[in-house]
Amino acid sequence: MPSFKELMRSTTNKLIFITVLIHVLDQALLAGANSGLELYSWHSSAYRPWQFVSYIFLHGDWMHLFFNMFGLWWLGNALEQGWGEVKFLLFYLLCGIFAGVISQLVDNYVFNQALAGATVGASGAIYGLLAAFALTHPNFKVVFIFLPIPVAAKYFVPILLIIDLLSGVTGFSIFGNNIAHFAHIGGAIVGLVLTLAYKRV
Repeated sequence: MPSFKELMRSTTNKLIFITVLIHVLDQALLAGANSGLELYSWHSSAYRPWQFVSYIFLHGDWMHLFFNMFGLWWLGNALEQGWGEVKFLLFYLLCGIFAGVISQLVDNYVFNQALAGATVGASGAIYGLLAAFALTHPNFKVVFIFLPIPVAAKYFVPILLIIDLLSGVTGFSIFGNNIAHFAHIGGAIVGLVLTLAYKRV
C-alpha cells in the first residue's frame, strides 16, 4: 500500500486532499455557515475577486464533495499522466475559474438576474475534465448512474451537456435543486478549448 508521501506526489491526489480538508474544516468550524469564500454575484456586496478560485474548493455537503472528488480522482489521474503536473493543475484551475465567470455572465446578461445565493463546488472544473477525457479517450465506455448502459465518452459527455443545457433553460433538473448548470457547461467549453490548445503545443 502506498504511503501518504507517495500518494501526494500526484497533483490530482493533492487537490483531493486539500478539498476534503477544507470541507472538514468548514463543517467543523463554521457548521455550513458562509465563510466569504463562496462565489457571490459580482453585484453583491459579499463579492470578492478571489472567490472565482476559492469557491472551487468548497462544497455544500458530503454527497456533493464525494461525487466531485470521485470525478477528479478518476478523470484527473488519467489526464495528469498525459499532461504532467503543471499543465494539469493549470487546466483544472482555469476550468473552475471560467466556469464561474461564464455562469455569472449567463445569469446576469442572458437571464437578466443575479444569483441570489452563492456558488460552491468543483463541478465546473470536473466538467472541464470530462470534456478533455471525451477528446483524449473518446471510445472509453462510461455508465450513467440512472441508466446502466455503457456509452462511449464521445457520446456520454455531449448527452450530459444537453441535459444540463435543458435543465438550465427550463429550470427543471433531474440532478436536484440549486445546481449551477451553466457553470457545468462553461467548464466543459473551457476544457474543450484548452484540450485542443494542449494538443497543438
